[in-house]
Amino acid sequence: MAVIAFITIPGLVIALVAFAVLDRVGLWAHRRFHLPWRRDEVGRPVSAVAVGELDAFFHGTHRHQQEQRRSSLMLRDEENDCAPPRTKVDLDAGTVTLRRPSDSA
Repeated sequence: MAVIAFITIPGLVIALVAFAVLDRVGLWAHRRFHLPWRRDEVGRPVSAVAVGELDAFFHGTHRHQQEQRRSSLMLRDEENDCAPPRTKVDLDAGTVTLRRPSDSA
């Protein structure tokens, strides 16, 4: 009977809320007692990912948003992307070189 309850959408939502509460309690216990089997949290919590997937199930445009987020996490983000370097910092000599952009118009 419990399996049938979790197959329905309200049952799935209740299970996700219970999972989110369990995840938060585990995070609190890890911060307080430093549980060896839990990793340090570096990204989104597992419960947020599960709720995001449920949201993407009901709203198709959110799937595109999640795929865009995944692809942007894999790309490198460089400060001077596709531009010639205008600054040069030499920490050993204590000098900074700044170049003004040339006016070609």
